[in-house]
Amino acid sequence: MTSNFDLMKLIADPKIEAILYSIQAVDKTVKEIASELDDKPSRLYYPIQKLLDTGLIQVSEEKQVGNLIEKYYSSRQLFATNEEFMSIEGELARTNSAALLSHMFLTFNKGANLLKADLEDTGETRAMYREATVSLTHSEWLKINEEIEKLISKRSSTDDKTNYTFSILTYETDAKASKPKKA
Repeated sequence: MTSNFDLMKLIADPKIEAILYSIQAVDKTVKEIASELDDKPSRLYYPIQKLLDTGLIQVSEEKQVGNLIEKYYSSRQLFATNEEFMSIEGELARTNSAALLSHMFLTFNKGANLLKADLEDTGETRAMYREATVSLTHSEWLKINEEIEKLISKRSSTDDKTNYTFSILTYETDAKASKPKKA
C-alpha cells in the first residue's frame, strides 16, 4: 500500500496532475492524453503505470485495434460527479480510504497551486486559505460541520456563476494519528 506521503508526492507532480484532470470526464488512450498534453506517448507510460499501481486511475475499457489492444483510462472515481456536497466518513471512508485520500490530495494540490499563482500575480484572487482553531465539544464540532454543509448546499444556482471548490478538513488539533494495525 502506498503511504499518504508517497501519494501526495505523486499527485503533486504537474504531469501526474495533468493526466488525472485529462481523464476525469472522458476516458482516453495514452495517445489521446499525450496529444492533449502536447507530449509523446512514450513519456506517459511510466506515470500512467504509477497511477494504475496506486489506484488513482483505472482501465475503463480495452479495444482490439489490429494486433494491438488499446486501453482507455479514467480518473472519474476521484472526482465528484455532481454539485452536491461530498461527505465521506465512517465505514465508507475506511473502505475507500485510498480513493478518498487521493481525491483530497489532488483537490488540495490544485487549490495550493492556484493560491501560489495568485500570490505571484496581482490579478484576480482565485483561491483563499483560511484557518481557525476553536474550543468546542464534540457535538458542537459535528453541528458546525453540518451547518457548513447546509450553508453551501442552500445557495442559489444560475448559469452565469463561477464554480468554486470548498475543501474543508476539520480535525482535533491535539490528536495524534495512530499507526495502522498490522493484520
